[in-house]
Amino acid sequence: MFFTLSKMIGFFLKAYNLIFFSILIYILLSKSRFYFLRGLSYSFGLLALFVIIIGGFKYIPNYLIWKFENFIEIQKPVNPDGIILLGGSFTGSIKALEQNQVGLGGKAERAVEALRLLRDNKNSILLFVADASVLSSDLLSEAEQAEKFFEMFNVNQKRLIIKKIANNTYQESIAIAEYLKESGGKWILITSALHMPRTIALMQSRDIGDSIIYPYPTDFAASSPKFNLNFSFSNIGRLDGFIHEIVGLFAYRITGRTKFFLPDLDLIPINFNAL
Repeated sequence: MFFTLSKMIGFFLKAYNLIFFSILIYILLSKSRFYFLRGLSYSFGLLALFVIIIGGFKYIPNYLIWKFENFIEIQKPVNPDGIILLGGSFTGSIKALEQNQVGLGGKAERAVEALRLLRDNKNSILLFVADASVLSSDLLSEAEQAEKFFEMFNVNQKRLIIKKIANNTYQESIAIAEYLKESGGKWILITSALHMPRTIALMQSRDIGDSIIYPYPTDFAASSPKFNLNFSFSNIGRLDGFIHEIVGLFAYRITGRTKFFLPDLDLIPINFNAL
């Protein structure tokens, strides 16, 4: 239920969709016979205008994304016992599969960095938690694609632990915590920089036993922005990821899935015994 609802809300909160539906509601309510509804219509009109202004100026979405992506810094321990890779790197491209290849999407850096860390740390294992479902019988699940990807680069199967049970970050955090509680050790957690605060907030709310988690953000979408007043409607879409993560943090907090709205930086690296 939560997963379905979150996807529906996520659709309406995409910046362009938010503007469209806000304007639509404004038009419909402004024609109402009821004073209250006509008054409410102005709130939706102002919301649409606010998103257009905030998103249209290139500097503002870039600044928000840059600040959020750099909220948590990379921490890399010496001789980690394992590397945790969250889903999102693999696309299931039909064309790639026809060529006996693996399709990588916009979050490919996650998989690439995991591969590099495995190469640099010969004794480390990889824990990959992702969706096992498929949208078409012609596609492989992301979990199966991950197996194929690391096999192509000669990663020993004994170093791979693939959990095929999660379809969102919350479920991933539960699966990770269950494994780490039993395994112990030092673990590097890889995900996109924009996604890292929500992931860490979840992991700080899980019991991971004696394990320690070190964040390793990748896939940075913004560099340090320089102030300018360039305006374009094409900039508005850059707000999507930021809105998604902020709403996700808020939703997890009010539903009791996390202990913090934002992760506690003083509790990084994550050591459950120190929480």
